[in-house]
Amino acid sequence: MGKDIRLPAVAGTFYPGETSKLQIMLKELFSQAEKKDIKGRIIGIISPHAGYPYSGGTAAKGYKQLEGKHFDTIILVGPSHHALFKASSVYKTGGWRTPLGIVPIDKDIVNKLIDEDKTIDYYPQAHTNEHSLEVQVPFLQTILDNFKIVPIVIGDQSPALCEILANAIVKVCRDKNILLVASTDLYHGYSYDECYSSDSLVLKTVGKFDIDGFKELYTSRENVGCGAGPVYTILLAAKALGGNDCILIEHTTSGDVTGNKNDYIVGYSSFIITKEDAKENKSAKKEKKDEEILTKEEKVFLLDIARKSVELAVNGKPIPEFKPVTERLKEPKGVFVTLTKDGKLRGCIGYIQAIKPLFQSVSEMAISAALKDPRFPPVSPDEVSQLSIEISALTPLEKIDNPEVITVGRDGILIKKGFYSGLLLPQVATEYGWDRMTFLEETCHKAGLPSNAYKDPETEVFIFQALIFNEEEK
Repeated sequence: MGKDIRLPAVAGTFYPGETSKLQIMLKELFSQAEKKDIKGRIIGIISPHAGYPYSGGTAAKGYKQLEGKHFDTIILVGPSHHALFKASSVYKTGGWRTPLGIVPIDKDIVNKLIDEDKTIDYYPQAHTNEHSLEVQVPFLQTILDNFKIVPIVIGDQSPALCEILANAIVKVCRDKNILLVASTDLYHGYSYDECYSSDSLVLKTVGKFDIDGFKELYTSRENVGCGAGPVYTILLAAKALGGNDCILIEHTTSGDVTGNKNDYIVGYSSFIITKEDAKENKSAKKEKKDEEILTKEEKVFLLDIARKSVELAVNGKPIPEFKPVTERLKEPKGVFVTLTKDGKLRGCIGYIQAIKPLFQSVSEMAISAALKDPRFPPVSPDEVSQLSIEISALTPLEKIDNPEVITVGRDGILIKKGFYSGLLLPQVATEYGWDRMTFLEETCHKAGLPSNAYKDPETEVFIFQALIFNEEEK
């Protein structure tokens, strides 16, 4: 097995090559790191990869958050600093040695990733002298026990290849206990002020989990980070695996560490990526989140005006000028009103975009659902008392390029191509038990398009979330 073991390339330069000295340095770095109160389950980390005297403190503060955790496999994604190749290289044999011992390769995941796409393969030269992943391993060996690794070096950091890799990681690792690691330093150059200016853009987009914003940043601006592609890859994969928050743990620069701000400057940061912990009280969290959007009083008011609007309109009576109980109800918001009778759909119409004040939209859409849904005859006066009313207040539309980010039960979908468009609310997929692909195909059908139209480059796919409430909650 010895010949299958990758030997350390930068031990003695980027970090101490002697076991005892490395242990002492790591112990000191971790002793200076604070373990924060991180909400949710940690699924990813973004960490710098310079020499430990420069970025080791920042890296340790990120890895400190993993203390007490267990992961079966660590997916490491970093940039190539030496080899040139237009693909992603997955190290596939034996294990990796550091002065702290050997970490085995997860051959099962490696082989499945390589089978996923021709742009994912094993190029030995990509790993021989590369430091971006190697420097992460001693931190992991110190803070975690009994894990395997999947080291991936990206040669071509174009979004297309990063997206292929992210999709492969998600497909292969969806049901596994993994940690995603993106290795990158940030700004490189001779201006301390420019470093902070450039890094602030990264901190803003990544810290908001704004994947599209980060993609636009790193593809339109030079010197954002040497591992911008790996960061984009890990953000995509994390979101598809349920990640919903990216927490900045530390940002600094080589100038801050050394005190020399007039020399060559490199930026460093650590982020933790989390997802909602299934063990938390989800109903309590949902209630808190919903309260931030609409209070119970506001929801009751909207349900009341929806029912009054239906009753009056169906009986041919004029609709009064409703007076909202709060200023928030005057704010424009997309909304759908759904009518059901005996558990079956009786009408559903809404505004996708935030066109009118919410309270006014609810009144108008309730009337339209009762009288103008072309799929059903108008509601009769005798039916009104048998109707149940549900309101879905929508978040703004978010255009997506990767369908893997869609979460069934959370997201609704809007698909547009030319003059064709179709929308399905989040609750539809849940009610019918659809998976993501079926949800996409059914939305295409709703738009009058072929089931695979969402794959067409000319088709636009949008997602949104909805605050859903009905009269049973009053």
